[in-house]
Amino acid sequence: MFWILVLGIIAIGFLFILAEVLFVPGGVLGVIGGLVLLYGIYLPYSVGETMGGHITLFVTLGLLAFSLFMAIRSKTWKLVQLDKVIDSSIDNIDKEGLSVGLSGVATSRLNPMGTARFANSFIEVSTIDNFTDEGSEVEIIKIEKNKIIVKQINKS
Repeated sequence: MFWILVLGIIAIGFLFILAEVLFVPGGVLGVIGGLVLLYGIYLPYSVGETMGGHITLFVTLGLLAFSLFMAIRSKTWKLVQLDKVIDSSIDNIDKEGLSVGLSGVATSRLNPMGTARFANSFIEVSTIDNFTDEGSEVEIIKIEKNKIIVKQINKS
């Protein structure tokens, strides 16, 4: 019964360290896991089982060394890493009805990005000026793949 307790404590220590590495980085679970491992090694010595303590110590150190070796191998992490590649794209600008020189109104402050209304479409735009106030008239000066660049029309 005593050795089941010792093995359980050591297993809990390994689980805390594993949780530290895989799920919750920051050191807290790793420190708790290390302390639980040390207590699991100390426990046989505390009841006078010197030979059992030595065996527990060396088996635990061997398991730690093996775990470190397995963690260092690059093949181990390839089993848990995501390897999906996103090769699709989305055209999020409806360019129909938009052309260079078209005038509109900024419906939000463009600092340097914001929203402008052209005809009845609300489009996300970017300004070449530092910022353009809401309600200012703007003109499209360039249409890129996924970006519309505007400038403020000076009222003079």
